Amino acid sequence: MKRFTLTWAVLLLVAQLFAACRGDENESETPRTEQHPQSAESMNINIIIGSTTFPATIDDTETGRAFLNLLPLTLTMSELNGNEKYEYLSTSLPTDSYRPGTIEAGDLMLYGSSCVVLFYETFRSSYSYTRIGKLTNPDGLRQAVGSGSVSVRFEASYAGVESPRQSSSAPTEAYDLSGKRAEPSQKGIVIKDGKKILNP
Repeated sequence: MKRFTLTWAVLLLVAQLFAACRGDENESETPRTEQHPQSAESMNINIIIGSTTFPATIDDTETGRAFLNLLPLTLTMSELNGNEKYEYLSTSLPTDSYRPGTIEAGDLMLYGSSCVVLFYETFRSSYSYTRIGKLTNPDGLRQAVGSGSVSVRFEASYAGVESPRQSSSAPTEAYDLSGKRAEPSQKGIVIKDGKKILNP
């Protein structure tokens, strides 16, 4: 009788374990909705200062995506230390701070959780920042921001790689997909006026 009871208990335990395993399998097979990261093209923005537009790339991170959700955005950025412009947002962004060691001209950073910083000089720093993105080409940035407060507009760009451009009637330069200036006779895909053009 004892042997029968023990055998029955073992069989019951095995049945329960089998049912639990099946439950885990069904749970793992349940479809889960995931937020797909934005495409590389959608992570491009334009930073407009006066009559000059600087293309920039926003990092595909939680901080970068949160910043993109604020666009279009115009900030009156104040001068600090002869190397940066900064302004505090009315909301906080996700942070993942680190010490970059060297700040490069064109870096777009977050200090704390709400202070947007645009650097126009390259220098060593011991401060910690969360990276937002970087200008494609910072040439002319120092001249554009000047020595005091400046209005800076951030807009999403879906046109691909662009080069800093001045608002003028001068002929528009063409650039290849890596952002380098293209020769007039260059064949293949080039970027002109923010649009992709196929040169035969």
